[in-house]
Amino acid sequence: MLASLENELTFPIDQDSVIEQIGSVEIEAPDARETETVSTIIGSVGQETYASADELFTTILGNVSDEYIGRKFYDDRGGNPSETAGGPRDETDVSF
Repeated sequence: MLASLENELTFPIDQDSVIEQIGSVEIEAPDARETETVSTIIGSVGQETYASADELFTTILGNVSDEYIGRKFYDDRGGNPSETAGGPRDETDVSF
């Protein structure tokens, strides 16, 4: 996607121009059941300009909805700290 942003847009670019030029582009969620448009993702960010494709990409990536996030609260490096703090628990049995 980063290369596509570099090819499609000229930087620096303001948010209105991004929405006008690529706002209707759909970003498909990993489970392929949901999509969001670039306009929906960055529309409420409030950033006026993007200095580079990398900055725009980071903004898009950082503002996608929960459907784009893997298993919430998952940590493959040991216990889940939120479980010990009374937070959400993942009760699903996982077999490797």
